[in-house]
Amino acid sequence: MVSAVADRRPARIVAHASNRDAAELIGRGLTEHGYAVECALLQSVELDTRAWTERERTVVFLLSGQLPDRAP
Repeated sequence: MVSAVADRRPARIVAHASNRDAAELIGRGLTEHGYAVECALLQSVELDTRAWTERERTVVFLLSGQLPDRAP
């Protein structure tokens, strides 16, 4: 999917991945299409405030690719 979008050459592409392997694959695809890639790991933790203990942890990778020649 990322490759198909990158083939259209938009100035910026933003994508997310639910694990590191998928994030690396997306990042590699963007890089191969000439995009400068940035990646951030976002984490959310649900807390039980009665005992201040974790209930559930969610992690997602947010990737942004920008064509260097089309930077604002």
